[in-house]
Amino acid sequence: MRKLLVLPLIVAASACQQTVVVPTTNELMGNPQLLAQWQAKCASGEYSHLPADQKNNFCFTTQEAARSVAIKKVNGV
Repeated sequence: MRKLLVLPLIVAASACQQTVVVPTTNELMGNPQLLAQWQAKCASGEYSHLPADQKNNFCFTTQEAARSVAIKKVNGV
């Protein structure tokens, strides 16, 4: 009986976990809308509350792309 109760809990827990596909820096730099979406997620959205190490896993490429775009604007490229 105990095994029958544990199995649905395991299935339910694994169904809640989603794999997040983080866009690359080049993808973000090439798509301003995508970059804006990820900046919002990292600044005040779904990833903003994460501990620093986890947030870095999701937001590093976003920060890198934002810096690169800003440098290109300053340099007139």
